[in-house]
Amino acid sequence: MNQNLAEKALKLKEEINSLPEVIELERLNKLLNENEDVMRLCYKKDVCATKYEDAVKYFGLQSDEAINAQKELYQAKLELDNHDLVKASNEQYKKVRKIYDKINEELFNPFN
Repeated sequence: MNQNLAEKALKLKEEINSLPEVIELERLNKLLNENEDVMRLCYKKDVCATKYEDAVKYFGLQSDEAINAQKELYQAKLELDNHDLVKASNEQYKKVRKIYDKINEELFNPFN
């Protein structure tokens, strides 16, 4: 039975990976990782996140340093999220997420 279940799981994985929505998401993710502008914005966001974490750690959540760092992090995240390629990827991710939710519902609702 375990072999049969493993074969079915592998077949399901292959079918999911062949869906146009999943293929498009993979294509967009590849483009994201190759795009210098997106990488710069990711780096900026990561630097701001570290700065914020450090400010909270050393000065406290309500300190001016933490509040200012939080504003910088918000701006950096906003810039990243507003990049056209990131927007496209996020929209495609939502489509794929719906597919996974439906699969999850079909597979596991009978056990609830």
